[in-house]
Amino acid sequence: MFCRPQIVLHRNAGKPKMSVILIDWGVRESFHSLEYLNQQTAPRGDYELIWLEFYDRKPDALQRLVSSRDGMLDKWYVLGYPDDVIFHKHRVYNAGILAAAGEVCVICDSDAIFRPTFIDRLIRAFEETPRGVIHLDEVRNNNRDFYPFNHPGIREILGPGIDNWNGTTTDGLLAKDRIHGANYGACLAARRRDLLAIGGADEHLDYLGYICGPYDLTFRLINYHGRNERWLDDEYLYHLWHPNTSGNNQDYKGPNDGRGMSLRALHARASARIRPYVKNPMVKRDWRGRTVGIEPFLEYLRTREEPAWKIGAQPLRSDDVYWVEREYLGYNIFAYRDRWYAVAGSSFHPSRAGAGGYRDLVQAESMAHLQAEIRLRGPARPLWAPRLYRLPVRAWRKSRRLLASLWQEKTPW
Repeated sequence: MFCRPQIVLHRNAGKPKMSVILIDWGVRESFHSLEYLNQQTAPRGDYELIWLEFYDRKPDALQRLVSSRDGMLDKWYVLGYPDDVIFHKHRVYNAGILAAAGEVCVICDSDAIFRPTFIDRLIRAFEETPRGVIHLDEVRNNNRDFYPFNHPGIREILGPGIDNWNGTTTDGLLAKDRIHGANYGACLAARRRDLLAIGGADEHLDYLGYICGPYDLTFRLINYHGRNERWLDDEYLYHLWHPNTSGNNQDYKGPNDGRGMSLRALHARASARIRPYVKNPMVKRDWRGRTVGIEPFLEYLRTREEPAWKIGAQPLRSDDVYWVEREYLGYNIFAYRDRWYAVAGSSFHPSRAGAGGYRDLVQAESMAHLQAEIRLRGPARPLWAPRLYRLPVRAWRKSRRLLASLWQEKTPW
């Protein structure tokens, strides 16, 4: 199984402030996002638009839209994978990062609706938070009258069918559990040099298919010299119902927590990991700080087989142990073989658990049930006991990175 990558369009965008990366995997029916992104208050020279397709597909509707106006799209690449493999968005993210000319990469939902202030607001966000990892939440409407896409206004989107808007902000930004409440996959913006420094998107098999997203980059960037995660509360993306949308998506799903988040990404977050588990060797900088660029990357893909991506070749379940949450009322929470475990201030090893080697082990069939059981038991340690997270922030981050490096050397997962 080999892919047939192709450069459809490559226009020199100069040195824009931002590179907007939009991806498809043979599913987009409407390409309205490009229309909205060409109606921004920011000068067009401040940003470039990059479209990447995973499969061997060049939709007629996209070709007509691009040809209708000069400069509608700056770069268009087709990775050209055959239809008998499952899509891997993280590989496409890496292609976008290497193709980007902007200082900041913006990975966002490719069928979203954007306000005219979208780019300007992101530019200002990095002026306000230079070391930031910026996220925007997505306002969703489930009214099927908007399908096929018929260009409703924002006021209509906020009307009948609205799903997660309370009148001033999204339910996700108000949720105590933002990891599951907000849409971490809607829009991530980060400095390109930081994305390269952490090794780009993780191409591990766990991210194959639907359970994946740029939040893998978010969590590892936060672990990398303390980059700050920031959610804007005055700018949003907007999304309308379409077949196979979130909530009832039927695509292949890798190991996840049952609520749409990858266990591999949550493990990276809890263990303070920075590097990818599977790094694409082309995503790097040389001693002069230069990257290989998109053309060598596509040539590399042309000669690389991915037999594990073929439909039906995936393992039925993962045998890895995933560290999902750190210090929940004194417990560390782990997932292993579709079951959940919590141990007090320690790591989890299945063989030790099977031998009864834990004095205080909690088990449950889901994370929600596990957390409920922990709350019933109460904190695992006295409230006065010293904990790592009570150290000064800088010392805490240094300790996390040191512990993470030791952990990654000693554990295969």
